[in-house]
Amino acid sequence: MSEVDPDQLDQLLALQDTDSRRRRLQHQLDDLPEQQLLIEAQQRIGEIERQHEDLRVALDRAGARQRQLEREVDVLTQRRDAERLRLYDGTVANARELKAVEAEIETTERRIEEHEEQLLEALEEVESLQAQLTGLETAQATERTRVEELTTSRDASAKEIIAEQAELDTTRDRQAADIDAGLLQRYEQAVTRAGGGVGVGKLDGQSCTACRVELSRADVGELYAGPPLTTCPQCRRLLVVPA
Repeated sequence: MSEVDPDQLDQLLALQDTDSRRRRLQHQLDDLPEQQLLIEAQQRIGEIERQHEDLRVALDRAGARQRQLEREVDVLTQRRDAERLRLYDGTVANARELKAVEAEIETTERRIEEHEEQLLEALEEVESLQAQLTGLETAQATERTRVEELTTSRDASAKEIIAEQAELDTTRDRQAADIDAGLLQRYEQAVTRAGGGVGVGKLDGQSCTACRVELSRADVGELYAGPPLTTCPQCRRLLVVPA
């Protein structure tokens, strides 16, 4: 690691302390009973939205099926009525042809009945899906109202925590602005590797304050002989070695 201004290292450790305090406050906020209920309500809203989308797709398909059957019934009805007109208007005089027209009318009427039964089923499915959608929309509205109530309750319970968070956010912005961009980037990358936890520790005696692991005398000797900013041989986080 390259040499780093000792003042920058002090500022980096101060930034880590601020981030650790911010993380502890967030844990306190997340552990509030109202926050847990809020998370559960938001998860229910997400599940309702997924169900709503599935039902909407099913309703679109059922509606398309209904319209298709209505068109087919209309076409068949027109065909039957046309054949009836031919049967009774005197344009068909041949007995064999009359019998064929009667057979066509009977066949068409059976198909109309079959389609009307299917259409009834489609209508019932559409009504059922619409009723389910209405129920989900009502449940969704109820959950959203609950989210608003829980948010208000959570914020009231967490008023002091949120105020302290705001102060720490301001402090962090100021501290980060005073740190060299390259050093800050190395720190942020270390935090990311740590899963959002501690990104930099300090050698305290024979231990790294980031991982709390006691290092061997050989490791400690090498660390003191090296640069003031390095990585912990155990946790691989950034490590400040005091002079």
